[in-house]
Amino acid sequence: MLLGSTNSWFPITLSALAIPQMKDPLSQLIRDGWEYFVDLESEADVSVAVKMLKKTGALLGIDKYEPTAIWSAIEVHRSGKGQEVVGEADIKGPEWDVLTEANPPTDYPHFMSKKVATPLGFQSRISRVILLERLREVNALLGFTRVEAPEESADPKERPPMANLSRSDPDWVPANQVHGEGIFIQFDEQALIAWESLDAVKKVDQMMRGGHEGWRNSRHLNPDEGYPGIRYAMLHTLSHLLIRELALECGYNAASIRERIYADTSSKRAQAGILIYTAAADSDGTLGGLVDLGKPENLGRLLALALNRSKICSSDPLCSEHDPEKDRSLHGAACHACCLVAETSCERGNRYLDRSLLVSTLQWADAAYLKGI
Repeated sequence: MLLGSTNSWFPITLSALAIPQMKDPLSQLIRDGWEYFVDLESEADVSVAVKMLKKTGALLGIDKYEPTAIWSAIEVHRSGKGQEVVGEADIKGPEWDVLTEANPPTDYPHFMSKKVATPLGFQSRISRVILLERLREVNALLGFTRVEAPEESADPKERPPMANLSRSDPDWVPANQVHGEGIFIQFDEQALIAWESLDAVKKVDQMMRGGHEGWRNSRHLNPDEGYPGIRYAMLHTLSHLLIRELALECGYNAASIRERIYADTSSKRAQAGILIYTAAADSDGTLGGLVDLGKPENLGRLLALALNRSKICSSDPLCSEHDPEKDRSLHGAACHACCLVAETSCERGNRYLDRSLLVSTLQWADAAYLKGI
């Protein structure tokens, strides 16, 4: 292995969606384009700034508001009212809150959503589907690990030892933003609670946890930390199956489709959802091929195809009989033939996967969340 070889250095990144965090569109525009307003000293300066923004095409939509309203919003933002700091470990919390609102935002420049019907036949398991016709993602590079690729995590406690970007603690890190589209699927909480109480699910959970503890022990890490839970494993597996199926029809290759899993059950509002999206560095974003497949008639068909393909793997029975607890691994019935995707697509490095949590397999018949659908 060479000292500077690219396969011995792995980046640790942190990503977040640019979501509306203010109660009205004007306040959100001021927040997004604060660098244009920070030096304004009076209401008279607002008109000049808005004319400049209109000519350059920056901060679309700001010209719809009167200078008086814009100045009032600037003063509110400057005073710090209505702003809250989001911790690194809870970076998905605000995203979940916005995505699960009764009426998600539809007219923000970087967040345009559309509610659609739940696919026929999946109403008892899926409670909501939202098409994100436009979204923006920001990615920041925090540091590097050596030799072993890290799992992507917003919680600093779950990260391995990191090689810093500089000798001293930096007060900024390199970041980039991309624009794209996505499909958000929210699952029925009561159906999930009933599923989690099944004996077969508890047994699979025990095996997954055993594999997790063995994996961390072998690397001298705290075995009691970092386990995402059986709910996460199920949602994560379904996300992978959908990515593989969507890539066949959406026009984007599988490596360009990414996932965000919402499975935190520790907060007051338990999470249960997945966001599958693609994005490009171009300011115009992507072409809509992914969003079109989120329509009820298309999504239902793709879900059925994905589940049907996962029932039997070409590596069965070896794949379905895999016990993560015995070999201290982080996946159950999952392999390259059925569940794994490109590492650029997965937020956990192809870990915590088990298709027996979705469909009946040769080894487990009663742990499937989508059994009989």
